[in-house]
Amino acid sequence: MVMIWYCKIDGTDVVVLSEDQPWPLPSGWVQMNDVRPDTRLDRFGDWYGRATGIWEWVKYPDPPFNVVYHEGKLKNADTMVEIAIETLPGDIAARLAALEAAASPPST
Repeated sequence: MVMIWYCKIDGTDVVVLSEDQPWPLPSGWVQMNDVRPDTRLDRFGDWYGRATGIWEWVKYPDPPFNVVYHEGKLKNADTMVEIAIETLPGDIAARLAALEAAASPPST
């Protein structure tokens, strides 16, 4: 049985139906040219369906888990394992430095 993949354009929402169940495409959805890849390039992104019907790997701007500041260290909120700031996507180091500067402006 052949399965057809449909995806919300520029998103990760999918519907998979057999070819004998035609589905009228709602606005903003597209029939994909192929199945979504079952491999992930890393844990900081996902496969997005594009209007062309092609899957594209998109990096998330932030990590897919909560990060906490505990005992002077950044940690994964689920495991409480320390995280090196350089390993986080989305230029977290620069964003954190900007937030820290805004929170404690230099005294004059």
